[in-house]
Formats: sequence, C-alpha cells, structure tokens
Amino acid sequence: MRPARFQQLLLDAAAALPGAAAKTFADAGGSKQPFGVVVEAGGRSTRWQIVVMSAPGEKWGDHPDPEPALGEKPVGPAMPAELNDLAAVEHGLVAALLAADAGEIAAVEVYSARPNPPVVGHGATVDLHDGSRMFINHVR
Repeated sequence: MRPARFQQLLLDAAAALPGAAAKTFADAGGSKQPFGVVVEAGGRSTRWQIVVMSAPGEKWGDHPDPEPALGEKPVGPAMPAELNDLAAVEHGLVAALLAADAGEIAAVEVYSARPNPPVVGHGATVDLHDGSRMFINHVR
C-alpha cells in the first residue's frame, strides 16, 4: 500500500472518531512531513505522521499501487468513549482504522500499550498482509 492510499484510509477512519474532525497535513497548512493527519478532538489538535516501509520487492515510481493482499483482520483496542487525552486519540485512531480496513491489516501494535513505549510515545506500527509496514507516529 502506498502512503497516499494509507493516508486516505486513516483520514476516512478518523471521521468515525466521536466528536473529532480530521484533515491531512497539507490541508492543515503544510508540513515538512509529506504524509499525515491532524485530528481535532477534546479541545486539542494532534498530529500523526505516516511513514511507510514497502513490501519486499515492491517497485515505486510510475508503478501503480499493487492489488491489496487480504487476510484475517486483527483485534485492536476498543473505541474510547471520549478523546480526552493523547492515548485516547491514539487508541481511537487505531480502532477506527481497524474498523474501516477491508482486511489488508495483518497486525497492529499500539505504542502506548507497550511495556516500554518507544521515544515517540504514541502511535502504532501497522503490518499489512502484503508485507509492507505503516508507522503512525505522534509528532509535535
């Protein structure tokens, strides 16, 4: 999956978040990161950068986005009732993404749920059935 298609999937999924609005980094006034979404919820704005690791052997450039590889959908976090803090927005984004997914997502690891979260602190690693990986990182 290419970054632009994943960004659209995440943006569409964010529309299901209770009391939230979302837009791309570009629609929010530009960014040095080319792909990501801004979520307005709970009286705050959070920015979620998208980074992609392509599937082994996948060619970019003028090649079209490959056909989706579908499989079993993983279980993820429940949709929070309120998006009142950063972890709730993180969990809400992942829950909405999994609900919107047609079966391309093979696994999701939510950063704040790890025993030792990475430096980023909030976000998720999304593994797809085609072998590619998507990283959703909270950025300031």
